[in-house]
Amino acid sequence: MSKLDRIKAEISFHEKMFFTAIAMMLGLLGWAANNYRATDAAVLFLAMIGLIGAAGFGVWNYKKIKQLLEKLENAE
Repeated sequence: MSKLDRIKAEISFHEKMFFTAIAMMLGLLGWAANNYRATDAAVLFLAMIGLIGAAGFGVWNYKKIKQLLEKLENAE
């Protein structure tokens, strides 16, 4: 596998993880919006911690994609 193909595969992987983080955030937010009256405050707090973690994971993947795209641009 050439260096360019490896970078492209890494970009593809991180794109999938970025969209997974978005799906996790939307899922947790939707769950919390539907169940905020029926659940305990501790469970809602943990859901919000998960939401913040998913957002951080998404931002990290976005930065990694930008870094890899720059690396790909310089490799050609």
